[in-house]
Amino acid sequence: MTGQRFTLLYRSRGSRELLSGEMVLLRSLTPYDLEPARDVPNYHGQTHRGGWYASSKVGGHLRYESGLERLRMQFLDFDPQVTTFVAQPFTLQWSEGEKVYRYTPDLLIVRAGLARVVEDVKPVQFHGSSRLQRAFTAAREALGPIDVSFNLWAPPEPTVIRNVQYLAGYRRAPAGLKEYLGPLLAALRERSHGLLELATRVGPAPLVLPVVYHLIWNHRVAADLSRPLSLETTLSPAPLPGEAA
Repeated sequence: MTGQRFTLLYRSRGSRELLSGEMVLLRSLTPYDLEPARDVPNYHGQTHRGGWYASSKVGGHLRYESGLERLRMQFLDFDPQVTTFVAQPFTLQWSEGEKVYRYTPDLLIVRAGLARVVEDVKPVQFHGSSRLQRAFTAAREALGPIDVSFNLWAPPEPTVIRNVQYLAGYRRAPAGLKEYLGPLLAALRERSHGLLELATRVGPAPLVLPVVYHLIWNHRVAADLSRPLSLETTLSPAPLPGEAA
């Protein structure tokens, strides 16, 4: 496939027309410029259950095709380096002989100060699928020259997944955030605390706990998410940007 010519097919915001351009456009187009390049199927009897994910980072709803894609979107919302992302960002088109191929990756991810990432979200057992290798190989060859990475995402350990899914319920600012933010951070600057210990020190636990979970979600408070999150979880101040963890 070396030397293959690739075409970028995309939809501009507010338009249903599919436009074409050079691959280098992918370095300047932002997710705010893009509509999904293809429609996500939704029909009775389909094997994957799709829906809409309300992203706090994007500030809108994104269509997903499977529970794994929805999970990935939650992790992108949780990732402090990610500034924004979009689903079904473009379609890659190329020819081999008389046959035209098209491939639409799942996500385009923008991170502050880092190269953009195009990502496919599939169960790990499909990452080596011979049926998908043509598309994955084409994506790597098309994106490499424009310094855009291609990635196959695999979910982390189940404990991390459960913790992030739980914290995602607190991704939006809760009542009491302004009231308890300062005292919570001041207490943690003194020393580390257990989660419930910290909440009860600052105020009524039922009111303070949602604020604590929101601060963990937003990386203002650090917790070891490789272990099950509980009321005994040890919390400490999160490093400031540029500080070592």
